[in-house]
Amino acid sequence: MNNNQTYVYYFYVIFSFIFIVLTTNYLSLHDIIYVANQADSLSYSEIAKHAPGIPRDTALVIKIVAQRFLVHYLVGSLADIFKIDFFLVYKIFTFAFIFLYAFLINFLRKKFKLDLKESILFFSLLFLNPYIVRHHIFNPAAAHDMLFFCLGLIFIYTIVNKNYFINLLITAFSLYLRQTSIALFVGSSIFLLINRKIKLFLILLMFYFLSFLIIITVGKYISVDDFPIYLAYEIIFYDFSQVSKLIRFLLLPLVAFFPLFIVFFAKIKKKIDNKNIFIILFVCLMIVGQPILAGPNGSLGNVGRLANLCYPILATLCFYIFDFKKILRNEYIYTGIIVGLLTWSLHPTFSKFNIFSFLRFYNY
Repeated sequence: MNNNQTYVYYFYVIFSFIFIVLTTNYLSLHDIIYVANQADSLSYSEIAKHAPGIPRDTALVIKIVAQRFLVHYLVGSLADIFKIDFFLVYKIFTFAFIFLYAFLINFLRKKFKLDLKESILFFSLLFLNPYIVRHHIFNPAAAHDMLFFCLGLIFIYTIVNKNYFINLLITAFSLYLRQTSIALFVGSSIFLLINRKIKLFLILLMFYFLSFLIIITVGKYISVDDFPIYLAYEIIFYDFSQVSKLIRFLLLPLVAFFPLFIVFFAKIKKKIDNKNIFIILFVCLMIVGQPILAGPNGSLGNVGRLANLCYPILATLCFYIFDFKKILRNEYIYTGIIVGLLTWSLHPTFSKFNIFSFLRFYNY
């Protein structure tokens, strides 16, 4: 892109950020937990509240959340040091991670050598997703997930560019953010083994299982709750006579993923590595499969948000595989796509608008 096009791109980035900030629904921490039903935030805030100490044998922190203690412990510790409200520190962390996310999007669009229209489409698909930036401005207590999305972008970059050491580091660290990192671990292991990096694979194995031991130990210390391992297979016990409920459950992730169907109108690039594609798709399949295996009674309305954890990886993969220049030449189509993506960001809970309220899973 030339200088003028670069200015247009950055203007659109700023516009998108302001659009999301102005249209997001802002609640107190109490209302986030008890009105918007973001129940996990009670556990997150309980960890932050006790820092620099650690809560012990509490029923207020569920076990699966207790193992994601790191970011929340840091939030609470900084709040204690500077004598400020920990919810304000959550907001600071969240916006810092959002800026990192935007920086990584910009870094990747440069690496992929995208033109102006492709750059704006790439940014829109990644930034306007209702479960990423908007959700975390709405609920800053989930700041760890915003960081996980950043690591997802770094993860796919390290696979495509064969940056083995950074891949190893972010995979080992990601376990402190959420258990979904098991998918990254499997993908990284395949990546290292395929490329015959046996020593690095053994180092990854060592660091990952050390991290695994740490989060389990801390989780047991904090929470008296049992780990919900049944969520890995809950769908087996689902009453399959409730067909409409099951169909709506399976379709709900499309709220996040349907814009990616634009790839059917794109052109496949020539220079792509099929091994990379296999690894990345396998990781995404594992992440999407986890909430689906929990079934309608286990994941409930969270199936879309949880499946969406792979979205930055999958969206970036689309630009690794496909060239969108041809479809974006038509100004009407291009404008319609961008306006559509801005509208797509208006989640009925997270934004001030209710145009998509009919998609609420728990209303059926």
